[in-house]
Amino acid sequence: VPLNMAMYSSLRDAGMGPHSGLFAGVALSTAVETAATGWSERFGVHMGLRQIGSYGESYRICREARGSALGGAYAGATALWIRNFAWNFTFFEWKRLLHNAVEETPEWSPELFRRHLDWLRTLEKKDQANILTFEAATLGTYLTFFNMAADNVKTKMQHDPAKFSSFTGTCGIIWSQHGPMGFVRGSLFKGFYLILGATVAIGIQERLTEIMAALVRR
Repeated sequence: VPLNMAMYSSLRDAGMGPHSGLFAGVALSTAVETAATGWSERFGVHMGLRQIGSYGESYRICREARGSALGGAYAGATALWIRNFAWNFTFFEWKRLLHNAVEETPEWSPELFRRHLDWLRTLEKKDQANILTFEAATLGTYLTFFNMAADNVKTKMQHDPAKFSSFTGTCGIIWSQHGPMGFVRGSLFKGFYLILGATVAIGIQERLTEIMAALVRR
């Protein structure tokens, strides 16, 4: 989150504006995140689902299946980037919209949303922020098709790198076997832990940093 906000602030101030700056900043920070954690997530999925007890054995299987050392280490990394970018960007945009709505009710707001905003204004700032984080995480999770689709592609590529050796090939197999619904299978339940995890993690960060100061009213 701090890296997201730092890149967003720099790009916004450089003239990209609030939305394009956020888009580019999240894309770059997600690339850094994927480079730093993509290899470890591949180990976790591959070894956990295939019951492989050795890191070396897991890496050997993936390296031979993908044909290169880097490809073996980062199997599924493209899908991982798409998943994380889609969620991060939509989360922050929803977070911005909701926080700004609390500051000033939008003219387009339906009555039920206006009542919700009035209730949020009665809460302490820290409690208000936690609820808005939960709401933004929920909207970002279940209204972002690419988030869930990319997670399914990533998991297949990391689970069986020999069968699912490329991003486009994996997408083709999913489509041929299950159609468009194959990309979001299991998304209802996967969304639960993503929302809860984000609410707790970002809620803690919001109490320790001023990340929303970079978004609200900009």
